Amino acid sequence: MISRRELLRNGSLLGLFGSKLGIDVFEKSENKFKKRVLRFAHVTDVHLEPEMNAPAGFAKCLHHLQLQKSQPSFIMSGGDSIFDALKQPKDRVETQWKIWRSILQQENSLPIEYCIGNHDCWGFGQKDDPLYGKKYALEKMQLSQPYRSFDKAGWHFIVLDSIQPKQDNTWYTCMLDDVQFDWLQKDLANTPSATPVIVVSHVPIMSAATVVVDNKMKGEQGYVLGLSSMHTDSPQILEVFDKYSNIKLCLSGHIHLSEKIVYNGITYISNGAVSGNWWKGMRYRTDNGYALINLYDDGSFDNEYIPYGWKM
Repeated sequence: MISRRELLRNGSLLGLFGSKLGIDVFEKSENKFKKRVLRFAHVTDVHLEPEMNAPAGFAKCLHHLQLQKSQPSFIMSGGDSIFDALKQPKDRVETQWKIWRSILQQENSLPIEYCIGNHDCWGFGQKDDPLYGKKYALEKMQLSQPYRSFDKAGWHFIVLDSIQPKQDNTWYTCMLDDVQFDWLQKDLANTPSATPVIVVSHVPIMSAATVVVDNKMKGEQGYVLGLSSMHTDSPQILEVFDKYSNIKLCLSGHIHLSEKIVYNGITYISNGAVSGNWWKGMRYRTDNGYALINLYDDGSFDNEYIPYGWKM
């Protein structure tokens, strides 16, 4: 595990950042009349693979966020850590996870909280394999189940599992299963009303950018959205959310675009992708990047999407 000081001492980083070490792109946004209680990084859709120079790109992202003048206290991984497990044999999936673990051990000093993504699920193997589906990813992420909640600095974090098998038992559709939906309602009901809440999901619960990435325009029928870029159960989730004024922020990835929506007092943010257009440059007008989020004692927050300078 490396520290920020060790990063600064590493001469190889000069080639990555030139003379601008101790990056500070976000401090100016803080309000002096409220206290920041937590700062974390939202790092999503890395899609790590041996090819496309992806390992170097991920390492550069980790260096960039750790060299912030005010370093985040942890990384919230938004899912799709590896390039793909849905359609790959086991040896290929294992290779990707080994690279992931190696880079984290060598290039990162921050703790990580995980959210599972669709490409993290192994769908190529036999269904009777004990690692089939989400079990493979959960083992690598050291999680007992794909959804959970926890508290940090007076804020309540809810991490959802957006990825479910289709009715024909193939992968995937974007929604909560019945058990998780019931758990979500109970978790929100048991959270004190004065405690601000962040919801993290891989797939956006609400998105306008789906019109860009997943629109199947059909003449007079108008916009027809597919089933893979936004939660298909959004109306049911939003109906629950409407009951809780302490839900402040919903973070997601998946669509590799940077967008922000405010609806009924809740801010929905998709924070682009570390891999950009799957390591092929910019995705529409969203560059390869990550986000820094500041949380405050009054229940407010700042979110800034930060390109880290990756070039093919």
